[in-house]
Amino acid sequence: MNTVRLRAIDAKTERAYVNLNLMSVTFLAENERLGKKVLFGCGARKDFENFSPVVKARLNLNDHHDAPEKYPSSAENVVGPEFENNFMPGYPTDQKPFSSTPTLHQSYRDIREIFFDKLFKIGNFRAHDYFGDGSFYLLNTPSHAIGHMCGLDRTTPMTFVFLGDNICHFEGSFRPSPTIPLPGPIPASHLDSYFPIPCPCSISSVAHPAGPKSEESKTSPFFEVTLFAQSTYLDRVEAAKSIKKLQRFDENTNVFVCIDHDSTLLKKQEKAQWGWLNELPRDGKPGPLMLVTGVWKNGGLVRNFTELTASIY
Repeated sequence: MNTVRLRAIDAKTERAYVNLNLMSVTFLAENERLGKKVLFGCGARKDFENFSPVVKARLNLNDHHDAPEKYPSSAENVVGPEFENNFMPGYPTDQKPFSSTPTLHQSYRDIREIFFDKLFKIGNFRAHDYFGDGSFYLLNTPSHAIGHMCGLDRTTPMTFVFLGDNICHFEGSFRPSPTIPLPGPIPASHLDSYFPIPCPCSISSVAHPAGPKSEESKTSPFFEVTLFAQSTYLDRVEAAKSIKKLQRFDENTNVFVCIDHDSTLLKKQEKAQWGWLNELPRDGKPGPLMLVTGVWKNGGLVRNFTELTASIY
């Protein structure tokens, strides 16, 4: 059975929210038999001034943009369905707001748009066998953005890693579940020094919308997709469906789920399942200190993205 070697890379983008600390993780999947690699989830470019104007104005769009003009000439940009129709030819050729966002300097590289066969599915997601040997699959998950895809890496003949990208932004969106309930006590290895040992699950479930005394707080996710229009999801209804499908993978003991903003991935793998509980509010107050306040470049706070001067176009 063909497999890939998978490595996680710290993309160095730390994002602070009112209640959440998020970072970006990029994944490198290598099919050693074929001598081919896939960089999945590119992270943000460090030279913020070279984002297109729309990306500068909308910070939430920049965390997977990267700097494609720096890739070797042999590399190709792989995108999901309808990407080319909606975002090409890209900035600065196309000055329309949303068509210009993610394709900065697309002329430097070939664009390959993936076609998904309606009959081939994995876990109810339409799937594409990228290398053609069963080692790495792309999954069609368009709810977050047009062309959004997840990855499924076969790391041994019977085990997989689900690369969630932005299918959701926090593990509490799909955990706990009826199959993987919130444990009591919570394993000490998953928690920081704030929590008592042993730690009853009620300390965390007090933040659950169902309340700490409800059995639902142990068997249903802490978060749902927002109904507000100001959302990171293009299609909020479809996003909720995709997260439900994701739960099926998470409940499979042969699948390790990684989402790109999981702050525990680069620490200890055993913390990945419940380590996100450390980010929840504590005693009615926000959880840990923010990873970063504002946007910084070269040691200084960036106060206005639109005032940055581009250097590559």
